[in-house]
Amino acid sequence: MDQNQLHIFSKAFFEANYRKAKLPKKFRLDQVNEIEFYSEGMRGGCTVRFFIRKNSSGEWFMDLFGGDDYVSWHRRIHQNGEITDLENFQGRFGKPFYSDDPERTAREHREIQENNDRVHQLLIEKGLEKP
Repeated sequence: MDQNQLHIFSKAFFEANYRKAKLPKKFRLDQVNEIEFYSEGMRGGCTVRFFIRKNSSGEWFMDLFGGDDYVSWHRRIHQNGEITDLENFQGRFGKPFYSDDPERTAREHREIQENNDRVHQLLIEKGLEKP
């Protein structure tokens, strides 16, 4: 990977992580890398797992999964620096509750759980989450 591509990924990585984490100076291509960054001691930080690879067309891309105390994100950074949101967890910080419609509440909770199970498996397969 040349320096220009590295610069594109570095800039997009910072944006993709809500400006909370910068791409480390040292990382391994084609392997999952993990960083933890805390701006205020043990608070105000985030954890990001990522890898950089080439796709079947020979273009570089980066997949990452990060999170802090409030939100998680799963994104892809394309060779040109474009950031795309990928499948992510739902309801991590609260699920809908409809007091007048318990069937809807149960249905939406099942849908959220099914989504989260699928996303969890996908992230494990990518190496972006631990089993």
